[in-house]
Order: sequence, then C-alpha cells, then structure tokens
Amino acid sequence: MKSPILSLSFLLALAGCDAAIIANQRAAAEAEAEADVAVKAEAGGEAVVAGEAVPAKNGDAKVVADVDVKVELKPEALDLETVTYLVKKGKVKDADALEKKLNNPKEKLHSIDIDGDGKLDKIQIVEVKQGDTIIFELHAFPSGKKDKDNFVIVGYVNFTADKTTNVLVVKATYAPCFIGYDTIVYDYNVPIVVKNDVVVVTGGVGFYGWLYAPRPAYVGVIVWDAPTVVIDVHHDGCWPPGHCKHHHKHKHKHKGKGKGKHWH
Repeated sequence: MKSPILSLSFLLALAGCDAAIIANQRAAAEAEAEADVAVKAEAGGEAVVAGEAVPAKNGDAKVVADVDVKVELKPEALDLETVTYLVKKGKVKDADALEKKLNNPKEKLHSIDIDGDGKLDKIQIVEVKQGDTIIFELHAFPSGKKDKDNFVIVGYVNFTADKTTNVLVVKATYAPCFIGYDTIVYDYNVPIVVKNDVVVVTGGVGFYGWLYAPRPAYVGVIVWDAPTVVIDVHHDGCWPPGHCKHHHKHKHKHKGKGKGKHWH
C-alpha cells in the first residue's frame, strides 16, 4: 500500500528498532511533529498507516510520524536458522558471501519489506568487534528510500570465543523489532584452541579462518537496483518499434567456376 504520507519521517519511525538512531533523531522529529501516525509493518506485507495530514501554516499538508512507534516483524520474515547453518557447514567463506546469499531472492532467506512497496529490502552486514566477541549486525534498508542513513537492525549473529572452556559460541538472535525476539535463539559451539591469546578454530570450516584472520571489520556495500527506464525509439515512422519489418533479399551472381547462388 503506497501512501503519500510515507515520507522520510515515516522511515525515521521505522528506525525505532535501532535505539541509537532514534536517540539522535528524536529531538528533531518531536520539534516538527504536527500529527500522530501509527505504523505497523509486517514481514512481506504492507505498511499500515493510521492518521491524517494536518495543514501547515504555509498551506502545505504535512504529516510527521510518531518516533515511539516501532516496526513489528514476524520471525518467519528472516531465516536465522538457515543463516547459522550456512556458517556452520562452511557454505559461505566470509561475510560478503553470506550477505550475497541474504540478498539473493532465490535463496529465500528473508521476506522483509519494511515500507510495504512489494520489493525485498536490502540486508547489509556490519561487523562490530567487542573484546572476544564478534557481532554481525543485520541492517535492513527500505527499498523505497535509497538512503544509507535509514535502516532497521533486524538481527544479530554473535561469535564469542570462550577462552576458559575453549569453545566458540555462535549465536543468532532477532532484533527487538521482531515478535518474540527474546525467546528465539539459534546457537551452537565450535571447539577452539587459544595460543598466545589468539583464537584458532579447530572445526575445519574456512569461514572461521576468515573470521579470526587479521583484517579490518567488515561493512557490507549496498548496491541499489537500477530504476527501469523506458526509451521510446521510432524507426522509419513505425510505431511501436519493430512493427514495420522490412525484409530485403539481394541476389548476387558470382563470377567464377562456382555456379552456386548466395542469398543475403
């Protein structure tokens, strides 16, 4: 459901799932708020918006979203179980490969459509390192607003090296924007060896070798789909293009010993 009130302020409300973004943008949003808008977005569905525009003093209609409203997604919108399986079985070699699978519609790893425009939102992996824990934040970008500053954190994959028990704990959880996020956890353990405070994973999966190799933190690059451009081209006064078809056959006689005829 497309609506003229799905504005930048609406997307700021969607980002309510991310406390850091809301903290930075709350003051500005509340200062200009002139209407209350209730928003509820469901996975793969459409955004439901309640509220009406309030004419501004200059005559322009304007609606500002309530920054306290949060996105609500169903767990089936993001297949974290398969995400952890891909890592565990070495089906992906690094974060980039995992991100590509997340954004490949054929893989069906997610059906997140925050702004309800009928298009899958892009998922970006942002790596955060905190001591012995490496966190993959999964950022969802509403496809209707191609803006790097408007996203919703939809999940986490944590890799925690427990140097006391010599295991790597891999845990995937949903972000608070998911219904039941605090009750769903996908986790497993991988044996590790710690040498001079360096983690060596003994599970034999190439992904972990990449994970603990010396490298900068991974931040995925979002590539937006190019808009569809329709170009009208007229050929010899024919419309639609290609409607008038001209077939020319030229008969050439070739001198020489050969008696064959060639058609072009």
